[in-house]
Amino acid sequence: MLLFYLFIEFFKIGLFGFGGGYAMIPLMEQAVRKHEWISPQQFTDIIAIAGSAPGPIATNSAMFIGYQTAGVGGAVIAAVSNLLPSLFVILLLTKLLARHAQTPLLSRSLYGVHPVITALILYAGIRMGIQNDLFTTSVDTFQYAIMLLAVILLYKKVSPLLVISLSGILGILIYG
Repeated sequence: MLLFYLFIEFFKIGLFGFGGGYAMIPLMEQAVRKHEWISPQQFTDIIAIAGSAPGPIATNSAMFIGYQTAGVGGAVIAAVSNLLPSLFVILLLTKLLARHAQTPLLSRSLYGVHPVITALILYAGIRMGIQNDLFTTSVDTFQYAIMLLAVILLYKKVSPLLVISLSGILGILIYG
């Protein structure tokens, strides 16, 4: 039954997770909380690892959550069910966009979706910050400095992999 719930939840996440992997994080967090599959700290750790591992963050996160929940079978079910809606939607959209690419209704609807995608990504960042106590007094100046440096480097189009690696090195140097 657990594998069935993993399939259903990650299929829904894949189906409604517009905006890519980072926009799916709040949906994953909601499913994890609803079913109590893993702790909030484990979820935050999984997102951090999935974001720094090669490949799409949504698929990586689904696999890690599935694995933590139900082993190798859970990892496969969660990843495949998360990818299936994208496959179906891309096939459908390819046909529709070829026919209706210049339709004003389509371009207006996409224009309306863009701010929601940004909001979902921002929401995921704030929730993770709260779970990691980044908005409390327990965070020291070095952590804020690392966060600010990361934002500046990412804004300057430095590779996220390089930024993550650099922040890990700074963590080792600062905190031993």
